[in-house]
Amino acid sequence: MENTQLPMPAKAPHGINGKMRAAHVGLRTTDYAGTLNWYTEKLGFRIVKEWTVGNLQLAFLALANDDNLWLEVVCEETLDSAPKPPRPITSGFHHLCLEVDNVEETLSALREKEVQVIREPFYVPAIGKRCGFITDLHGNIIEFAENIN
Repeated sequence: MENTQLPMPAKAPHGINGKMRAAHVGLRTTDYAGTLNWYTEKLGFRIVKEWTVGNLQLAFLALANDDNLWLEVVCEETLDSAPKPPRPITSGFHHLCLEVDNVEETLSALREKEVQVIREPFYVPAIGKRCGFITDLHGNIIEFAENIN
């Protein structure tokens, strides 16, 4: 992603993590197949790889047209069919942001796929972006941001 709307400070190649880049964001779920289906059907993600480790089912998903940042879906299978209770969140990540060419068109296309829009497009002058929000099948928040020139 290129955030060209804001002036960037100089890079720090000699810092502790001078070569660090974004790789993936982990998403825990109790519905592995449903989560893969939602992200591929609704948002057009591609399944890069699926695997298991012990009782964990995992998959890497890539955006439709971006190979740089992946979503790692993690599901812990239980011995019985009862889903595990969700883990309470007191602090942590709030949302995943995906850059798009047009927020209104993106949200309109997602509404046609029966995706819940939780915040209509709005302009954020301080960062030169127009943003809108949806939730996935589990209520996780996804933001779409459009650069405004």
